[in-house]
Amino acid sequence: LTPDEQDVLVRKAPRNAERIFPYIGGEELNTNPDQGFDRFVINFGQLELTEAERWPDLIQIVREKVKPERDKNNREVRQKYWWRFGEVAPALYEAIKNLPRCLATSLHSKHLIFTFQPANRVFSHALAVFAFHKCYHFAVLQSRIHEAWARLLSSSLKTDLRYSVSDCFETFPFPQPDPCNQIPSLEAIGERLYTARTAHMSATQQGLTKTYNALKDPVCDDPAILALRALHLDLDRAVLGAYGWTDLEVAPYTTPQSPAERRTLEIFEDAILDRLFALNATRAADRREKVGSGDR
Repeated sequence: LTPDEQDVLVRKAPRNAERIFPYIGGEELNTNPDQGFDRFVINFGQLELTEAERWPDLIQIVREKVKPERDKNNREVRQKYWWRFGEVAPALYEAIKNLPRCLATSLHSKHLIFTFQPANRVFSHALAVFAFHKCYHFAVLQSRIHEAWARLLSSSLKTDLRYSVSDCFETFPFPQPDPCNQIPSLEAIGERLYTARTAHMSATQQGLTKTYNALKDPVCDDPAILALRALHLDLDRAVLGAYGWTDLEVAPYTTPQSPAERRTLEIFEDAILDRLFALNATRAADRREKVGSGDR
């Protein structure tokens, strides 16, 4: 639904608002300066049809616009429950329902960028959504430590990254074995970067993609971009410090333009990857040892 369509439906029957939710996908996330939504969606959740019919205006729209396509769908469950979403992700919405916000990223994008979203939205299948609301998690995932891992283990489409949650998030070792254990220094730098980035996008009315195009452009010397670049470097150093890898020198936060610059970035990323793989192996061995000790 467009905002105008939503407005008409709610003015016609205020209770229609109970089943109309903000809807956001990858394009809005990356292009809108506030990462806001442009659309609404009718959502009956797991209601039975007789219950959904308590909103006659809404069920009529779904019957006209959705049911004809569902009737042709090869999956019997989608034909039978035509008024429900095809993929409902109940575990996700259960995990985030009591959070003030959650972390999201577009699955297909030029840059790997994470941003917070209100938890009361309906998220498109084009997004990966995480039940994290702290800047600590933002700091780790937005760092190039995670990006190096993600770009190695995910696929790509031309120059765009295709983020694979199962391959590059579920296998990624956070600084602490339990990802929920937070590190105050990372919470602080994550909040600094997130706040500064949000203020810059509001001031320039540019979205995440345009902002990161400028950040990665070595020719761009706008003072605000230089300040954001410096914060990204500080964040990378802080995340490296959380792993205990303070001996690694961070590479410039711009796209390499020469063989020497590309080699500098490769050395940086290779060192990170070697240590992440080694960390995973060490933690796996520790878990096996604990299990073995318990058996004895």
